[in-house]
Amino acid sequence: MQSKSLLFAGIILLVVGILLKKMTQLEVIGLATIITGVTCKLIYIVLKARNGEYKPGTELFILTVGLLLFFTGLYLKGVEQNLIKPIYLIVLGITLKIIFIIKFIQNIRSN
Repeated sequence: MQSKSLLFAGIILLVVGILLKKMTQLEVIGLATIITGVTCKLIYIVLKARNGEYKPGTELFILTVGLLLFFTGLYLKGVEQNLIKPIYLIVLGITLKIIFIIKFIQNIRSN
């Protein structure tokens, strides 16, 4: 149960960090909160893998591609270019992240 609290704390910190960054002038604190939330979620995944409750598979590839697309879209949003609309990359990256979450939950439950 303690590891699930780590996951939920990570999700809450991530959401609070995004809200702080977007709705206030506390951008540095928001970014630090986002990084802390992501770290909590990463620790949760690593602990599950070390305990044998999670067997990493193709969903990690989906996560990696999704994150690369998402961050590329964020980068292109701040750069003047006419090749591709960054929102498409961001939406596709988020979609792949959601697919990762679904596959991760299915993998955990099957074990």
